[in-house]
Amino acid sequence: MTAAFDVVVLGSGFAGSLLGTILASRGRSVAVIDRGTHPRFTIGESSTPTADLLLSKLTRQYGLTELEPLVTFGSWQRSYPNVACGCKRGFSYLWHGDEEGFRATQDHACELLVAATATRDQADTQWYRPDVDMLFASVAQGRGVTFFDHANVRQVTHEANRDWRVEMTRDDRTESVRARFVVDASGPSGLLLKTMGASDLTQSLRTNTKSVYSHFRDVPKVESWLRDSGAVVGEYPYDIDDSAVHHLFRDGWLWRLRFESGTTSLGFVTNLNSDPAHTTWESVLDRHPVLKSIFGQATLANFPGRVFATSRLQRLSSLGAGDDWAALPFTVGFIDPLHSTGIAHSLSGVDRLCEILLSDDDAARASRLQHYSTSVVNELKHVDRVIAGCYEGLRDFRLFRAWTMVYFAAATTSEMRWLEFFEKSPDNAIPPGFLCADDAEFVRTVESLSGRLDEFKQCGAKQRGSKQCGKLDDQRIEYWVDEVRDSLEPFNHVGLFQPQLPNLYCRTAVV
Repeated sequence: MTAAFDVVVLGSGFAGSLLGTILASRGRSVAVIDRGTHPRFTIGESSTPTADLLLSKLTRQYGLTELEPLVTFGSWQRSYPNVACGCKRGFSYLWHGDEEGFRATQDHACELLVAATATRDQADTQWYRPDVDMLFASVAQGRGVTFFDHANVRQVTHEANRDWRVEMTRDDRTESVRARFVVDASGPSGLLLKTMGASDLTQSLRTNTKSVYSHFRDVPKVESWLRDSGAVVGEYPYDIDDSAVHHLFRDGWLWRLRFESGTTSLGFVTNLNSDPAHTTWESVLDRHPVLKSIFGQATLANFPGRVFATSRLQRLSSLGAGDDWAALPFTVGFIDPLHSTGIAHSLSGVDRLCEILLSDDDAARASRLQHYSTSVVNELKHVDRVIAGCYEGLRDFRLFRAWTMVYFAAATTSEMRWLEFFEKSPDNAIPPGFLCADDAEFVRTVESLSGRLDEFKQCGAKQRGSKQCGKLDDQRIEYWVDEVRDSLEPFNHVGLFQPQLPNLYCRTAVV
């Protein structure tokens, strides 16, 4: 006998489980199908003010008291001390790309710190995903969601009555479920997208990166290394170890996310448009020996116990939804870990799909799903433009610092618009797009500035017979930075380009 549900969700990561939890809390019958089980290793670990705003909205709107403490670091620690996380006060960038490497100066010329919260208690979080995803899945089951784990989906088909039928094998047994609606939350697997014949648009993306990553133990604090290097850390707006730390090089960057448990997430992202990818952790350290001094005697964590090397990170599908199916943003596509957009984008997808699936206006569902599909694809293209500019900016830290303000302008502007929307908009209204992707003026601004940034490509090319990049013209850089600042003025609500101390921002969030 085939079990029947209102909705089947393919994938039990935090977003798929959260979607199922919300639908079940509103009386829908939901099944979640996953090929694995929890806990399991995965990354996508850094939240942002945008992510916390969306999670707060969802937990309050749908009465998810079990998940509400995850909105801030302080409440998380008090309510779930055994669910590992880290404190994230903001984004930190350290520049190693010049010939002499990182330099400690009074004007913080090789540093950029952008604070998002005024206190540690109200800080954002680094999500230790094995624990966090297991918590979300547990809450979903507690709310009545039926879980099928260790399930290998063999086929997803439409039946004559237009119900979906999902066939799977579990423990060498064949099982199947039926549903009126299917959500693909399977990430890169894209189980349903393949069934629906979606086209692959990956080659249209400008960002082109690979990564080598894992979790490590006994990683020394960044602050200690900075003090030894002569940096004026006493002027920093927060403890730099309570942030997402980015070590920037010309060929890519390394992330460092510290969890309170003593584990640290480390990963190097190579820009394939400028250099070949690293395939081992040893090759990362050999190419960038300064990291050996930064990491000291750090060792690979027992879990997962190995280093992962990816193929190209970027992917993009042409579809995100149909009349009786949808995919979460991380399934539709992914751009890059730079700027930590993944958690927030996933939560925005959960928010929109819940509004659609729980609406009483069945007649409008098809058009709203089409709008969702188009929006998510366009949002990923927009994120690609924003992030690709940062990689172009790695030619010179001044370019990178200026272009990074494009992201912060988009994030803070969209946060303001979401706050206003959540407070004043009527039911069934369409929410603002992710990172201002639906703002024609902002998109034009990004495209225009991106074109001007491309002009630096030839200027920064490697000189013939030299391993060093050609020197960029200081006056041209200053002129371009001024152009970025002036172009972003309509979207600058938090004092971007006006730090309290050189390159140190004490407060940039609007929530």
